[in-house]
Amino acid sequence: MAVALLAASVSFSSCEKVSPTGVLIGNTSVDDRVKQSMVNYLVVDLSLDKVLPDTMESYSFLVGSDSHITFDPGRLSEMFEIGLEHDDLFYCHLGDLADTKAEYYYNTSLALDNFYYFKWMDKYLDNYVDIESGITEDMHYYIDKRTGQYGKLDDFRLPFYPVVGNHDITHNGWALFSSLFKTSFYEFTVKIGESYDRFIFIDSANGTLGKYQIEQIEENALQHDNKKIRHTFTFTHTNIFRPSLNEFASTYCREELYYILDKMADWKTTIAFWGHVHAWDDRKFGEVRHITMPSMNFVDHPNGGDDLIVRVTVYKDNREPKVERVGLYCKERSREELLSAGYKVTTK
Repeated sequence: MAVALLAASVSFSSCEKVSPTGVLIGNTSVDDRVKQSMVNYLVVDLSLDKVLPDTMESYSFLVGSDSHITFDPGRLSEMFEIGLEHDDLFYCHLGDLADTKAEYYYNTSLALDNFYYFKWMDKYLDNYVDIESGITEDMHYYIDKRTGQYGKLDDFRLPFYPVVGNHDITHNGWALFSSLFKTSFYEFTVKIGESYDRFIFIDSANGTLGKYQIEQIEENALQHDNKKIRHTFTFTHTNIFRPSLNEFASTYCREELYYILDKMADWKTTIAFWGHVHAWDDRKFGEVRHITMPSMNFVDHPNGGDDLIVRVTVYKDNREPKVERVGLYCKERSREELLSAGYKVTTK
């Protein structure tokens, strides 16, 4: 069923490069990926929750989608730079991060590392020295300037939270994606003041939620506490609502479509984010705001655009979160520029 649904989801707007064994047939099932994700959560104890200091009156995060990175990860790097300048707390991505070749993921990983080690760390982490506790600078402990959290460098990570898309799982792409990001199904909370906001990332890369993922959602598997949630934000790749008449609508089977809409209502979701079709759509269905994102890649937008990503600002008080569209403008670099920056480039 998943293969048939995914085949139905292929459109020229979302899949420019069509491969009979790549785009149409993924190499992993959603059940397999979610089971691996649960191992990372329950065994490795991958905790992403954030507690913000009382001095913060708001926080913000950026959302992008469908970057389809090949040789030049410049648009993703630009998104990070914008967030660094604005002090956005984290970055979300709605899938189809990179096309599935090893060199493309090498380039993506290099961009992530360059930003983390040479820019994000420099701004937000300080060496931490505490003689009384026996922690010294030689032990490489750090403190996060914004949250006050301290630990070894391995305790920190770039706050970049992607979901997996259909292009991320083709040609054995899940092995590449999971080596960097570990999970396709996860969540975390952000505490500001006395309020907790919940961020849920769902695997829909095959055009289906799958039996096992739904079971885990029903068992509330990722959070084992009784936090009182204020805002809930959800992120996944395959869209439900179609932005225009020449776009495919939802590829979920009818039962899953009803299920996820009901579940978002149960969660009192503030905003649900979707990708896949490379087009903007913003609508309310019931009490839930649904935003489908445009692509941020060079193929669709060679000159960039004023509205390729969004910033969401969430306030300590009970005001509605603010959504602003944000531009990306960098141009694709030449082969020579990319090689000199250390990226792998074969042919264009």
